[in-house]
Amino acid sequence: MRPVIDHVPVAGSDLDTLVTRFENAGFEPRYGGKHPTMGTEMAMLVLPDGSYLELLAPVDTGTRAGHWPEFLAADAGPCAWCVDAGSVHSELQRAISHDVTVHGPVRGRRETEHGAAEWDVGFLGGDDSVLPFVISDRTPREYRVPDSTLYGSPVSGIGRVVLAVHDLEAAVERFTRLYRLPAPERDYDDRFGALAAFPGQDAVLCEPDTGPVRERLERFGPCPASVLLSADVEDAATRHPLDATRTLFGKRVRFVEGFDYRLGVVER
Repeated sequence: MRPVIDHVPVAGSDLDTLVTRFENAGFEPRYGGKHPTMGTEMAMLVLPDGSYLELLAPVDTGTRAGHWPEFLAADAGPCAWCVDAGSVHSELQRAISHDVTVHGPVRGRRETEHGAAEWDVGFLGGDDSVLPFVISDRTPREYRVPDSTLYGSPVSGIGRVVLAVHDLEAAVERFTRLYRLPAPERDYDDRFGALAAFPGQDAVLCEPDTGPVRERLERFGPCPASVLLSADVEDAATRHPLDATRTLFGKRVRFVEGFDYRLGVVER
């Protein structure tokens, strides 16, 4: 199974505040509804390729809710990443056969403008958020993910999810074994440290030395550090407040101001 990103949850303690941050950065999330069994609600930024950012927060501010309560309470931004699976049950069985700890399947539900969207999810890898969680829809996907309103936007999809880990080589081996991936490309960045990216894949592994990404790793354990939207970077800079250009794996990257390093754009 090639891990193709379905969506990335972005955690906040209050949904209105989180939505306002995105609006101030030139994005237009739409309200997506409540998860009645999880105590959370969400807004979504659906991208032209069908992937989306899930802006996620507790319904009642200050409560422990959802799958990632520590991230929600801390306004921590990207807290996990999700890939589409034809069958969650089959993908969990496949992961178990590769000695990967799993949790699930868990049934999910959200009230939407179409009615109730329902799905199954399963979580790979135990307590950390380096490996993705997997999803398969019980109802038509358009119930869960409406059409994007961003056609013609400089942003087209989720280009990269940068995952912070304590041991880069162990993480490379973990991904290689589970997904039968080729040898990764290598790079280094003063913010993310040593980097590894598998050809043709969206996940990037990093082992930070110091600074905010290292502090995030120490606080939350291995987890997403940043999500990079695939874009025409120059065009995106006319619509969104972006910082100076840097290069990762030969592609230009700029981060959205006001999100630290947690949200950016990468040249498609």
